[in-house]
Amino acid sequence: MKLARKIVLALVLLAFAVIAGLETIEVRRELARSTQDMQHDHRLLGHTLGGSFVRAWEMEGEEEALTLLADANRFQEQIRLGWLWLDSRQGTALPANVLRALRDDHDASFVDETSVPGVRRSFTPVTIDDRRGAIEITEPLTEQRQHVRQTILGTAVATGAITFAFFLVAMAMGRRLVGRPVEQLVGMAHRLGQGELDARVHLHQNDELATLAGAMNQMAGDLSAARAQVDAETAARLATLEHLRHSDRLATVGKLASGVAHELGTPLNVVLGRARMIVSGEAEGDEVPEYARIISQQVQHMTGIIRHLLDFARRRTPQRTPEELSQLVERTLSLLQPLAARRNIVLAQESTGPLHLEVDAGQLQQALTNLVVNGMHAMKQPGTLRVRLGRAHALPPAELGGPEAEWVRLDVVDEGEGIAPEVLPRVFEPFFTTKDVGEGTGLGLSVSYGLIRDHGGWISVSSEPGRGSCFSIFLPPEAGQSQEADT
Repeated sequence: MKLARKIVLALVLLAFAVIAGLETIEVRRELARSTQDMQHDHRLLGHTLGGSFVRAWEMEGEEEALTLLADANRFQEQIRLGWLWLDSRQGTALPANVLRALRDDHDASFVDETSVPGVRRSFTPVTIDDRRGAIEITEPLTEQRQHVRQTILGTAVATGAITFAFFLVAMAMGRRLVGRPVEQLVGMAHRLGQGELDARVHLHQNDELATLAGAMNQMAGDLSAARAQVDAETAARLATLEHLRHSDRLATVGKLASGVAHELGTPLNVVLGRARMIVSGEAEGDEVPEYARIISQQVQHMTGIIRHLLDFARRRTPQRTPEELSQLVERTLSLLQPLAARRNIVLAQESTGPLHLEVDAGQLQQALTNLVVNGMHAMKQPGTLRVRLGRAHALPPAELGGPEAEWVRLDVVDEGEGIAPEVLPRVFEPFFTTKDVGEGTGLGLSVSYGLIRDHGGWISVSSEPGRGSCFSIFLPPEAGQSQEADT
């Protein structure tokens, strides 16, 4: 039941109780007044007849006195007159308080309910020859009871009419002063809950509901300002995060620069030598087109190397597209091949077949590059660094939550010195590094972890000192399954 209806119902019940109570008091008061009037009339009649009755008894005897009462009864039917001695059987049968009052020479009266609808019996004490008696006046309560019933009926009708009128007025006022304002406040609360922080409500009244509306408007304004501040801070945080990731990418490019320069040296020497032979005339006839083809081939090779490096270093807006992961791993290892060759490290890829997944290729390549570069830095001796691609069942970490399920797993396994157990829990902390000064910023692993978390996955690490480490990237397989189904 709505609040306005509850208030109206409570007011109506209260009004009904008050009106009914007042009317009841008024009926009781009128009934008491009627009883007093009847007793007064009986007392007046008793004393008027008492004097005549005593004189008739003393002058003409008992029979004449009783005849006087009988004559009085013939002229009216409503009231009956009678006589009794207090020491007779009828007198001693009276109620004790009535009999005691009469013996003390006081008038007495009571209602006799032995007959329906009841009668009022009044007695006026009379003394004859030192013997006490009483004139009895009996009047039925038929008219009085009927008057009471009519009064009660009229009072009930009046109370019902007043209550109904009060109900109509209370409903109209409750709807206007409570119902509609509350509906407006509830509507505003729903709009705020749906994110419409520009919602406002204006109540044209001056009461507690208007105060509540003002407070809700103020709250909506504060929430709107807070959301704008949160949006601005979030945008700034994302910009800072993207800047940090780009800085990490440029740091990796710097590491790759020397290897790329070495990779470009050989084709540049080939291009220079063939070009000089063409210019000096050492190449003649069919050798000239062949040298030109070799020059073009070497230039295309160098262009490819530089394009791969620029693609890796370019700042791009995060965007997920369907990607074949084994090809992405191959491109990454190709980019890192010169750096690995300088350390006499073989980069090997192991995969069970094509695996499609909807990812941001640039971000995933950056994360994989950081893990591979870290693995190469950990390998002080020549060896093989393996990148394995497949599927595996795994239980997500507590911070990610969820049951054990199948995930796309990408392992980077090195043959380095391994990570000490006390260091292992901190490897993904920003700016934490065990490398020498100038070899690392301590951001690579933390940036990689953030990139994979943005894809709904995580990175785990296992290591054994002296036997190498394994960094595992876990990615949700949903997009990959749909892509494979399409193909």
